[in-house]
Amino acid sequence: MKEKQMTKAELAALKERLAKRTREEMEREWADPKFREDYAAWEREYRATVALYKARQEAKLTQAQLAKRMKIPRANVSRIENGQNVTFATFARYLRGCGFDFSLRIFPIGRKRGAAAFATV
Repeated sequence: MKEKQMTKAELAALKERLAKRTREEMEREWADPKFREDYAAWEREYRATVALYKARQEAKLTQAQLAKRMKIPRANVSRIENGQNVTFATFARYLRGCGFDFSLRIFPIGRKRGAAAFATV
């Protein structure tokens, strides 16, 4: 099942909803399966972009230095760190530019993450 990529407008609307709500509204939102699905998608994207940023910081590189290593404009590094249209290949290239590699764990939805993954790349 392919996960739907959130548009910029959908992401902005979700962020606005999260910022302006009462406890009662929060409870209503979390009862909505669509909201939980949207939030989970946003959270995964957010964690991925934070991981990229942390890798660059750990490598002690500026955006300009990383851009030079990746042979792309510095603005593109900023876009990547903001999660704008990041492909799997770009994700990997960014990390390699920082001197990092990564592994990908694939597991069925609903199973604990520590449970046996059926594939690791």
